[in-house]
Amino acid sequence: MSDFFSYRIGLRFLRSKRYGTLARFMSLASTIGIAVGVCALIVGLSAMNGFETELKNRVLSLIPSAQLKSEAPYFKDIDNTIKILEESPDILAAAPVYMVEGVLTKSGSFAPAAAIGIVPDLETKVVDIERFMNCRAEVLNTDRQPAAIIVGQGIARKLHLQEGDLVDLISSNGLDTQQLLSKPVSASFKVAGLFSTGGQIDSTMAFIHINDAMDIASVPAPNTIHLRTADILQARRQVYNAAYKLSERANIESWMTTQGKLYNDIQMIRGIMYIAMFLVMAVACFNIIANLIMSVSEKSREIAILLTMGATPKQIVKAFTFMGIMSGLRGSLIGVVLGCLISCLLAPVTSHFKDWFGFSLLNEEVYFINFIPSKLSVYDCLLVLFCALLMSLLASLYPAVKASRIAPAKELSI
Repeated sequence: MSDFFSYRIGLRFLRSKRYGTLARFMSLASTIGIAVGVCALIVGLSAMNGFETELKNRVLSLIPSAQLKSEAPYFKDIDNTIKILEESPDILAAAPVYMVEGVLTKSGSFAPAAAIGIVPDLETKVVDIERFMNCRAEVLNTDRQPAAIIVGQGIARKLHLQEGDLVDLISSNGLDTQQLLSKPVSASFKVAGLFSTGGQIDSTMAFIHINDAMDIASVPAPNTIHLRTADILQARRQVYNAAYKLSERANIESWMTTQGKLYNDIQMIRGIMYIAMFLVMAVACFNIIANLIMSVSEKSREIAILLTMGATPKQIVKAFTFMGIMSGLRGSLIGVVLGCLISCLLAPVTSHFKDWFGFSLLNEEVYFINFIPSKLSVYDCLLVLFCALLMSLLASLYPAVKASRIAPAKELSI
């Protein structure tokens, strides 16, 4: 009953017609400040979730969890090596690979590219490359000449390639890379398909059959093994545990080697967003403190009358604390609604910026996407809402305690 009385008093003070103009403005400012802070944080966290999701679904779909690269020009016993690796429960799939670095050329135009020689049936178990291709990876399993190649959309755009076109791959001989004037090797390929991830990979990568790659490099066996691990965040450790039985020396490279900086940047920005949340909320909560202190000054006579009629200081504290929480709740709910709405519209709107305004927000030659992704998380929304309400509660304690210490005799004697 005591709590219900305090809540009623708090609501009466909030709805009071005698609320001063300045106090009303301060109340509005605190509500807007909290709403803006909550909205900005939800949008920012949703964008970070979106970048992390796109990193996993796009970049890591074409990049293995880890790879084992022989210190020799090639693995002497590739089949036994793969067998030993697959015996580990942490290794879900393994595929031999040989990469040829060179230049793709057609009609006098050139495009540097890394031609990844793969075994299609095995590689598709390690990375989900077919999701971005307009064909099946098995088209590389052909004995016809010229051999098949699948190129990135960026390379195709630069060289004006279409399916069925012929393109030449020029590379140095794999075993003669120490010789500065080694003779380049050229091989012709027929474009069997294209792939598009919407990022930089489209302009730097192509896929050919592993036998064609080894023929170009003049090596008898692959020098790299692509691996898919059970836990992508622990890829290096899991591969290390699986590879200690190998007789051949090899170097371990995880996806963190090439894309780890981007992943760490995303996590760093997420931390900065939390700091920004605290600062914005702190400014908004200062407005709550100022607003409640002003309310205490304006309602001092009413508070004195309530204390004279039998209200306890504890009830006054609860009433003004309730006022502060209600002010914070109002701003928080507005911010959550706006933040969720903007987060849901962020990716569709930014992906059409180039069509509408003639430019992209992100340069896909630098980043792996050309739009701002977004993935709304209920957990993030609840966390932001809880933090906003907690800070509103803490901000309302000082004015509430000050209101409870008003001396009725002094206020009513004036």
